[in-house]
Amino acid sequence: MLTREEIKIIDGCRNGDQESQRMLYDLYGPMIKGVCIRYTKDIQEAEDLFHDIFVFILTHFEGYDNITSLGGWLRRITVNKVIDHLRKQRVYRTTPMSNISQEFGDDSEPNYDGIPMEVLLRMVNGLPPKYRTAFNLYVVDEVKQEDIARMMGETQTNVRSLISRAKSKLRHSIEKYLKHEEFTI
Repeated sequence: MLTREEIKIIDGCRNGDQESQRMLYDLYGPMIKGVCIRYTKDIQEAEDLFHDIFVFILTHFEGYDNITSLGGWLRRITVNKVIDHLRKQRVYRTTPMSNISQEFGDDSEPNYDGIPMEVLLRMVNGLPPKYRTAFNLYVVDEVKQEDIARMMGETQTNVRSLISRAKSKLRHSIEKYLKHEEFTI
């Protein structure tokens, strides 16, 4: 359910009100930028993508009359635009994961206590693009695997493999970090 402030922002943005646009930027800009940073490896690419997405959002309010959650609507647009951007870069044109056989071991979660957030982000950003994208969609954005498969143009089996391999690589990096070794992805 939208708050009065969100309704005011939406109405203002639809009418081109700069104060409403600034409020939208201040309230939701960090979330949008955070999504862009999680999915791209380069901060400049994330900044460019953030600006493109924000302009898109500002010019597309009129087409959405049934917004029930402004934050959810903005997050969904952002994730879809980032996936479109990555698809255009052709980062998904590699060997299907189902063609590669490997044992994954157990899916136990590593202990994250004591690891600074910037280190964890560096570990996630060090993942190969397909791993990073699938991991972010599934773990951070809580998108269902079948939806991830559709968004990425992969099979559900490939998506499960991507997520599993991402977790495995992250687990390995975390273990190395906790042993005070230099981690690599």
